[in-house]
Amino acid sequence: MKAILEKSSFLDQALPTVDSDRLAITAYGSILSVTSFGNAVNFRVPANVVDSGQVYISSDDWQKVVKKVTDSEGTMVEIEI
Repeated sequence: MKAILEKSSFLDQALPTVDSDRLAITAYGSILSVTSFGNAVNFRVPANVVDSGQVYISSDDWQKVVKKVTDSEGTMVEIEI
């Protein structure tokens, strides 16, 4: 799964979910959707989806994704899981 998204839009919604236990991330069409199983936090952000798909990830892996986005320069960021 690979998507390009706007950094601040993603982080505004992703930061409250950093401590989530398990998550599902789905990229399809022009949406990246994140669903948390631990605290029932869900969100969607517009994205340029390069490779659609769905993954289930652990809290540690989710924290790595959020850190990569946080540390990236520029307004757009590519995530690949």
